[in-house]
Amino acid sequence: PAQTTEKDKAQKIMDAVVRLPDNRTCADCSALGPRWASMNLGVFLCLGCSGIHRRLGVHISKVKSVTLDGWKVKWAQWMKENGNRISNEYFEARKPAGKKKPDDSTSSAALEDYIRAKYERLEWVPTA
Repeated sequence: PAQTTEKDKAQKIMDAVVRLPDNRTCADCSALGPRWASMNLGVFLCLGCSGIHRRLGVHISKVKSVTLDGWKVKWAQWMKENGNRISNEYFEARKPAGKKKPDDSTSSAALEDYIRAKYERLEWVPTA
């Protein structure tokens, strides 16, 4: 029998994790079926939001394709342990009630500002 590689094991984990209810929509704009992930932030993203994440720089967000890029098992496990719900609970902990999450009607400038507020400026993370 062919030996299962680390990449295969990691992909199996990622395939399962991206199908979990919390990860079926983009962490930032709620678009269905995200195929990208920020491996250090632990969130699943749509193509549009993944592009904004790439512009933040790898010191803030390391973006990989869920299916096209090779994953290590430890990275896939990290995504499994975090994911959209847990990451959003942290990054949106103090988001004002009136601050609406972006959706498909949000302008690209407003979407980028939301993502920068959330991950670059850390405006809504819990305070010490």
